[in-house]
Amino acid sequence: MRGRAPKYVLVKEEIKRKILSKEWTNGSRIPVESEFCDMFGVSRITVRKALEELQAEGYLKKIQGKGTFVRSELVEQRLSKFYSFGEELRRKGMAESARILELTQIQADEDLAAHLQIVVGAPVYRIYRVRSTDRGPYALETSFIPRAIAPEITWEMINTNGLYKTLALCGVSVNAARETFHAINLNNEQSKLLNTRIDAAAIALNRTAFSTQTVVEYCESVVRGDFFSYSVDLT
Repeated sequence: MRGRAPKYVLVKEEIKRKILSKEWTNGSRIPVESEFCDMFGVSRITVRKALEELQAEGYLKKIQGKGTFVRSELVEQRLSKFYSFGEELRRKGMAESARILELTQIQADEDLAAHLQIVVGAPVYRIYRVRSTDRGPYALETSFIPRAIAPEITWEMINTNGLYKTLALCGVSVNAARETFHAINLNNEQSKLLNTRIDAAAIALNRTAFSTQTVVEYCESVVRGDFFSYSVDLT
């Protein structure tokens, strides 16, 4: 370890070289701090600073109780057509699942009624789910469905078939959506459910889904910033 740059910078650049050259492949676990100390002949403080900067730059991710891993490549999602997270991931060969954390019935307040184009006080299903792949949890979704369009949906139906297929079984075909999204930082609850650090970068995505001209869902999602990237085709 020679040179004018601080030792942690030299450690950081060597680790980055191993990642970029694919010596350490996407998703692989890297050595622990003590091994790096022996490898480079430096202190834990030096190693820790190098790893923290590589995490902040998106090269590494730390999973509580499991270790530090080379971050897998981002999943690109094109926004030129209607899509489903689950279907897009399965199309890319990734196993994907959604687990319901809460299914309740509420009454629409003014804001929710406006999103769903229903009257204030109308019954609405609130469905809170965490979505995961074999790489771990990547998104939290809170879906609001007017009870009038699918009064028979149940926890079991959604867990077995997924939300949109459940709606299809109820005679409701989701065929269009309007989305807005912006950057946020995860709060304490979100970071625990998504297995990442507090204040990690994420994408807040709001979707209004339609069956022809009828609004059938309003969804508020939080997607890990180190998992997805979004692209738009411009003509």
